[in-house]
Amino acid sequence: MRNKIVVMALAVMFLLPSFCFAGGIQQDKAAHIGASAAVGIILAQNKPFCKWKPWQRALFNIAVIGGGKEWYDHNHPGRHSADWGDIAADAIGAVGAEGMVWLYHKSF
Repeated sequence: MRNKIVVMALAVMFLLPSFCFAGGIQQDKAAHIGASAAVGIILAQNKPFCKWKPWQRALFNIAVIGGGKEWYDHNHPGRHSADWGDIAADAIGAVGAEGMVWLYHKSF
C-alpha cells in the first residue's frame, strides 16, 4: 500500500503543476501546490505522522515545510523571493493532500 501512496504523491507532484499552469496559475505557485501535496501524502503514510490528525499534518506541512522554504527565500533575496502567495499555495496543496488521503482510505 505504501508503494501506491508514493506513486500517487509523485504523480501529484509532477502532474498537478502542468494542470495549474494551463489554468492561468503562475508556475511557481503550481510548483508549491504540487510539492506540498506530495509532502502531505507522504507524511500521512509515515510514522509518527500517520498517528496525527489530518489538520495537524496539514498545519505542520504549511508551517514547517512551507514556512521554512519561505524563510529561506527571505534570507536569500538575490536568488529567491519570499511571497505570502507561496504560503497560500502550500496551504492549498497540504489541505488537498489530506483530502486525497482521506478519500483513498475511505474507498479502499
